[in-house]
Amino acid sequence: EWQSETYLLKQQGHAQRHAQMVNALAYAADGQLLATGGGDGKVKLWNAAAGVCFVTFSQHTAPVSGVAFSPKGGGHVVFSSSLDGTVRAFDLIRYRNFRVFTPPTTSPAQLTCVAVDPSGEIVAAGALDHFDVYLWNVQTGKITDVLSGHEAPVASVAFNPMDSTLASASWDRTLKLWDVFASKTH
Repeated sequence: EWQSETYLLKQQGHAQRHAQMVNALAYAADGQLLATGGGDGKVKLWNAAAGVCFVTFSQHTAPVSGVAFSPKGGGHVVFSSSLDGTVRAFDLIRYRNFRVFTPPTTSPAQLTCVAVDPSGEIVAAGALDHFDVYLWNVQTGKITDVLSGHEAPVASVAFNPMDSTLASASWDRTLKLWDVFASKTH
């Protein structure tokens, strides 16, 4: 039965489960959808009530490290970060990858996490190898800022739902708070 803790990803005989471990999970704001990101480089969308995967995105070329739904637009956009050095935005109306965000680094950056600001206009991702947090404009796909200051990989990023504050946590045992529109750390 669907309510069992293992049913969702162990539907034997179906192409629904991930081929490798599941690295990331996010609920849409309305609780009706789940997104998962796997070591197989796939982003899967699930009907939370039925426990059924209804779409798989396979554009990443390395493990998916984070997934996040846009808080605006009824959750019709999901973002994913990957060790392939990209953040991808997927349109859940047309089921397509409509934007690819890449860090402005000379050497590829492996991205470990992703978050979207409350307005749905800015997407942030942390890096494993450059220790930076990258910010992009969702509409244009252009980088808006690079937040530096961590001394080890960035493990997690999250936006305050009430303002423009971004929190980043790192393997360097620090938590940093950034005003993303002023580019200042607290």
